[in-house]
Amino acid sequence: MKRFSPSGQHYPDPSMPPENAPEVTEGQPLTTESKKVKTNQSFESLFDSESLCDVILSVNDGQFVFRGHKMILGLKSEILATMLNELHSSETQSRPVLSLKEAPECSMVFSRFLYFIYSGAVWLHRDYVLPLHSLAEKYQVKPLIQHCHSYISQILFNMIDISDGCRGFSLDIICDIYEGNLYSDEICDLCYKVLCAKFRDLSTSERWPLCSWHLVSDLLKCDDCNAEENVILTSATEWMKKNQLADKNLIEDILVNIRYPLLHRKVLYHLQKNGVFKNFPQVQELVENAVRYHCFKDVPEARDDFVGIQFTKRTIYRTRPNSAENNRMNSPETLSSSSQNLSRSVQSQTHCSPAVFIQNPQPPPVVESQIYSNLIQESPEYLRLREVVPAPPSPPMQPTVSPIPQLYNVSSAANYVQNASVQTGDRSS
Repeated sequence: MKRFSPSGQHYPDPSMPPENAPEVTEGQPLTTESKKVKTNQSFESLFDSESLCDVILSVNDGQFVFRGHKMILGLKSEILATMLNELHSSETQSRPVLSLKEAPECSMVFSRFLYFIYSGAVWLHRDYVLPLHSLAEKYQVKPLIQHCHSYISQILFNMIDISDGCRGFSLDIICDIYEGNLYSDEICDLCYKVLCAKFRDLSTSERWPLCSWHLVSDLLKCDDCNAEENVILTSATEWMKKNQLADKNLIEDILVNIRYPLLHRKVLYHLQKNGVFKNFPQVQELVENAVRYHCFKDVPEARDDFVGIQFTKRTIYRTRPNSAENNRMNSPETLSSSSQNLSRSVQSQTHCSPAVFIQNPQPPPVVESQIYSNLIQESPEYLRLREVVPAPPSPPMQPTVSPIPQLYNVSSAANYVQNASVQTGDRSS
């Protein structure tokens, strides 16, 4: 395309290579004397500078005042370009003033937002990345939106691992993000996973009663809700109690998400004996199915009857095993399974001498020494060596204890639901 100067003389098109010369971009081998190079634009030196300033930015009635340049602001943000085009200067002002109303937290980081427009660089930090993201969204500065989005996602992803000691957002902020619907689906999904992983902390915090019904319901449905089922039931009833929930349908929609087969049998007995769910037929049926599960779960013919989400164990995240985990590891079922695995392992290692195997009599941590001794005594070589090397005495088997998990106030939960059943009983008909 030919271009013309006011004098009518032709000048070469600066966007095109010289005539009869192929275009060579940066990074490609140089084949001719023509080469195209490009430098990233940066107006950092003009940030809040008097030089070429043609507009004043006043944030929150003069809380912060910046000297700006219409061309740069309009180039980086179409929203600001529209606002600047509609701006008119008065006779008493040498430069027009663009008044901006921002939330207090956003005004405190407006300088960082404006600096990014001029320089393309910004320091991100968890303490102010969310208001910075809000400014980027408001004025549609897409590169800054992407940087903030990536940084927020990284923080949330690190928070999912509860063993990670890194600091992140508070639970209040994460709940606000999830309930606000102002962020992308990816960020909301990460917030949901964080709240599931930190359910114990959330359910005992001051924020828990302030959570929306939708958030509580969503958390109770999740397979990754990080708490024992008794804690989940107690937390749900405490939330309903503090919010004085009286709508039968909303109460039932929460209670059906409790996985009753995972509760202790004594808890189920208490719930069924007192008729806690008599006015909630769907929940009452779940409790009865849970009772049948505890009665017949060991019957092979009944296994197909106990399938579905109600019988699916939730994922429990722990940084280290607690006493309940130790009881589970020492349960008869686990010991039996471990002994069978060890027996198969011994039978498969035909190249090993039985004497070598006996030389190191320490069993795996999960297998009790008595079970280990019984397996070894099946070896003929052991019977021969026993006369020379007596077997060490076996420690007594520790009784398996299955107490009701801690932190469960079944009476409080049952009483609330029972009172709710009475109050909503007439409406159910």
